[in-house]
Amino acid sequence: MELSSDRQTSQKLRVVHLADHTGRLQVIFPESHMLDISAISRLTKRRFEPVTSAHKSGDPLIKPNTVATILDASLLKEASVSIRTKADGQYRDISSSELTSMFSGPLNRFETISVHSELIKRSVENHENDEEQILQALGRFQSIRLKQRLEETLEIPPLPASSHRIIRLSTDQTAGTDELCEVIALDPSLAAQVVSWASSPYYGAPGNIESVEDAVIRVLGFDMVMNLALGLSMGNGFHPPEDGPRHYEDFWLGSVSNAVLMESLVKAMPAQNRPKLGHAYLAGLLHNFGYLAISTILPPHFSILSRYQEANAHLSSELIEMQILHFTKEQLGSWLLRYWSLPDNIWTAIRYSRKPHYYGEHAVLAKLLYIAYQLRNEEDVEPSVLVEVGLTLEEALVCRDKVYQSSAELHKMVALINKMNA
Repeated sequence: MELSSDRQTSQKLRVVHLADHTGRLQVIFPESHMLDISAISRLTKRRFEPVTSAHKSGDPLIKPNTVATILDASLLKEASVSIRTKADGQYRDISSSELTSMFSGPLNRFETISVHSELIKRSVENHENDEEQILQALGRFQSIRLKQRLEETLEIPPLPASSHRIIRLSTDQTAGTDELCEVIALDPSLAAQVVSWASSPYYGAPGNIESVEDAVIRVLGFDMVMNLALGLSMGNGFHPPEDGPRHYEDFWLGSVSNAVLMESLVKAMPAQNRPKLGHAYLAGLLHNFGYLAISTILPPHFSILSRYQEANAHLSSELIEMQILHFTKEQLGSWLLRYWSLPDNIWTAIRYSRKPHYYGEHAVLAKLLYIAYQLRNEEDVEPSVLVEVGLTLEEALVCRDKVYQSSAELHKMVALINKMNA
């Protein structure tokens, strides 16, 4: 064996441990591929699921010939491969013949169990074609009766009445604090959430916040409260996802963390580049709304998608969604927000939030969502995108660290949301 260097181009291998009620299975496939769990089921006639809440690095290699192992057949075509025995260890190059020798016993076999990520179809570029792509995708699902329009095909939960009222208010240029407080007061649960939000140590407001009016005037401001209330009221209309990927954080924790990070990024930007603070906050809060929509509207498919995400944590969620659903959560989420008449900049930014080189309408807000996503997932941020919004990487990292340092306060805010929604 030789230590793998940057100059070598051996195919890196990924190890994932699966299990069912009768035993465990180790699978090994190229890191550039997506594990096909349905292929495993067809080959074994068993329903395996990932053992752990998988990390990007995968699972450690179990000693060959001590557990049933299936390796992807494509590895037989490689001159050499790069493997590691510990999840956080160094890669080592071995020849194809060494690999087949290591796994030559009766517990091992080579089969086609993965798909090269480059062969996975991508989402359409333009949001105007999203409805057609989603309808075509739904036509593959036997459990769904396809109709002419998407809103007729999907069983879409009704938008909460409080959300309708706030959306109408947001289009009224003459509306002020009194009108906003009246609308929020019609939903006591929502009013309590807004007051508790403004009372959070995260905002450090002096004295007690006793009313929505206090929250608007003393702490958050009209624009922020209106968008916060809209995001919370929409989320209240859906149940938190069940049977989701085990390595994903609580839905609301992710949403709230993203919202406050967006708020921090906007404040760090040059004034002339900034989008509305409230809109940035709302876009951050709803950035993952498509995830919530999939879990509510398509629960069986959401469960399958979740298992694939656990086994393929090294790949982007967009790729896995396209392979399993044939559309992305950004496509469905933005379509739904557009259908519900949310502001154009909100649904557009969410739709293109995973496209760093999008230059259409509301591109700055979309790029901020991209930056926030990369920061929170500790992925590289494309330098050109930072330049386009007027931030340095150091400034962006300071914003992220501020959110990390406020973790305790954010958890309390999320606990409040979950309590209200229970």
